[in-house]
Amino acid sequence: MSIAMARGDAPSTGAPLKRKIAAILAADVAGYSRLVAQDEEGTLHGLAAARDIFDGLVHRAGGRIFNTAGDSVMCEFDSAVEAVRVAIDIQDSLAAAAADTAPDRRIAFRIGITIGDVVERGDDLLGDGVNIAARLESIAPPGGICISRSVHEAVANKIPVGFDDIGPRQVKNLPQPIHAFVVTRPSAPLAPGERIVIDARREHGPDAPHERRLGLLVGLALLIAAGAAAIPGVPMVMRAFDGKDTPASTTPARPPSNLASSTPVEVVTPPNPPEPAPKAAPPAQPKAPPRAAEKAPEAPATPERPAVANKLPQAEERPQTAPAIRAVSPAEAAASFAALARDGLIQDPKTVAELYHNARFLETKGDRAAALRAYATAAPQAGGAIDLLIRYTGLLRSQQGAEAARKAVQDLARGSSTRSVALVAAIQADGAERRARLESLTSDNPDDLPAAYFLAEALMDKRQGGPTLTDRRLAYSALDRFIDGAESGSLAPHFIDRTFLEDWVEAARKRRSEIEGHFASASARPSASFTRTEAAWVARLTLPEPATQVTARIGETGETASAPVPAGRATSTTEIALPPTLGRTTLYVTYRDQSGREAGPFPLPFDPGSALVSAARDILERHPESWVSFRADLPDVLSFAQLVANRCAIKQALIGVGDEAPSQALPLPGCEPGGAGTAPDTRAAITLPDGTDTVQVKLAYADGTESAVRVFRRP
Repeated sequence: MSIAMARGDAPSTGAPLKRKIAAILAADVAGYSRLVAQDEEGTLHGLAAARDIFDGLVHRAGGRIFNTAGDSVMCEFDSAVEAVRVAIDIQDSLAAAAADTAPDRRIAFRIGITIGDVVERGDDLLGDGVNIAARLESIAPPGGICISRSVHEAVANKIPVGFDDIGPRQVKNLPQPIHAFVVTRPSAPLAPGERIVIDARREHGPDAPHERRLGLLVGLALLIAAGAAAIPGVPMVMRAFDGKDTPASTTPARPPSNLASSTPVEVVTPPNPPEPAPKAAPPAQPKAPPRAAEKAPEAPATPERPAVANKLPQAEERPQTAPAIRAVSPAEAAASFAALARDGLIQDPKTVAELYHNARFLETKGDRAAALRAYATAAPQAGGAIDLLIRYTGLLRSQQGAEAARKAVQDLARGSSTRSVALVAAIQADGAERRARLESLTSDNPDDLPAAYFLAEALMDKRQGGPTLTDRRLAYSALDRFIDGAESGSLAPHFIDRTFLEDWVEAARKRRSEIEGHFASASARPSASFTRTEAAWVARLTLPEPATQVTARIGETGETASAPVPAGRATSTTEIALPPTLGRTTLYVTYRDQSGREAGPFPLPFDPGSALVSAARDILERHPESWVSFRADLPDVLSFAQLVANRCAIKQALIGVGDEAPSQALPLPGCEPGGAGTAPDTRAAITLPDGTDTVQVKLAYADGTESAVRVFRRP
């Protein structure tokens, strides 16, 4: 593990620390050093591809990546449920993407998740929550997820996965053991040639999960009924055990419906499988699948709603051809979808809302292949429903890759020219191309509020060298339009599932608040300080972010001066020379940020009188040791040339000899705003009493403030 663990709490700065509770996800590539040693270039390419999948899933779920170090990633979520869901999606997606890669060359993340107290420091998070998540990650298996007890309590009844309690674990640098659980996902993608062995001797015990026993019984029934009618080209073997590990007979059989037809499956059965032991009825749960020996009560069919099934359909129950779907408006579909919220699987879906409901139900149950089929059937009739299309392409991308999602959108675009399809096509792109396509969409259609949401997301993407201040301003404007549209009701027609819209609006408000916080805590405008030399005024510019080009226009229509910027680099500070006789005016500063966007012009007032005072005072305060000096060649003379040079900042300079407090005024010439020089006969020294070894000096500045008393001793 390469992530730096010396995080701890934020150092004390005198300001109060901003704390909060967050769900923290820590991830690290297992065996990364070994992978790099074997093939550095290939590993780096593989890590980049894995990070594209990883980062995309985090951002789509509303999470935030707040720290990266080499192969390590730290993420923040508002919800432990979302953090665990994203972790499962990441591991499944990466496993599917690496299916054709040799096992010893795969990029496999370990993931740890906890809920804890964290401290904000800029965009970074520190504290116990971060440390514990990183330690949980270190004990997770490659490709696995390890969670703390607090996360387990938060998600145990909300996500359809299992959890192995591995008990308290003592980890490095933490005084108390961490009680940990390992997430056991329902299924994982198969590697090429991998075989699934289902041993009924283990699966039919009284402790076997209810759904698992039911699935096995149905699968065995299908295999027996199929007989010799095997699917051509599919290697299937059913083995009857005779007490040994060798099959007594082999018969081709039809695969269970929940496996891909190209997957070799081996079902292992004993001669006489024991009957499952009677089991007490579990607590009532909505739409729980019935046991194999029971018949689920059918929901009464009505003209408005078809019959609802309480179990997932097997292969022979699923339609072989796509049903005729009646196209409706998103508003009508939304009303129907809301009415279906408490139903189980609908056996014969006839509308977009019913198919969408089935897809969500199947996705929650972990049957993603069936969910994809339901989404694919509904998508051509989605109309302007952006949420259905986003969920469809998001699931397709995570299961089959980005190219499959792009192709699916291309197929949809051939039959539909809606803005929703165009938007989903745009978000299939990555990086700068994605942002450019979203900018084009919002430019052509300023009222396309879903596009404004995704544009804000793209503008805030840190992977593209940003976000710059201009990116933040544009993102804030886009989020403002999106939230206003949600509050006015104009966004509702774009969504079938109103909870999807509510989640979007919540994420948009959070991101807008983060942008507000950034501008409140950091400078968003250039600033300038001015100094006077014999030849010119010099404006020293401090920019709020690195820039590749800086210019300043003098006045409304004056000449423009360019500031030097090192070639091939960006800078936050630079200088511009101004005419020595320049009077009171305004400089208009413009710069080009690292993304190539032009920021400004920003007006900066210039007043030569105020500038002289400010510059001189700054010099005096930064170099008090040079106010006065004893002359080595003239023991009774004290020089105050530095005070004369910066006299425009001084209202009065007082001196005291020996232990006397400063009370005698030094003879300073008057300030000349038009020039920095002094007359040849200007007095810059005084004669001290014999034997004076110490003087004290105090300055009263022109701005009304006073300096501290400074003591000067003869060397």
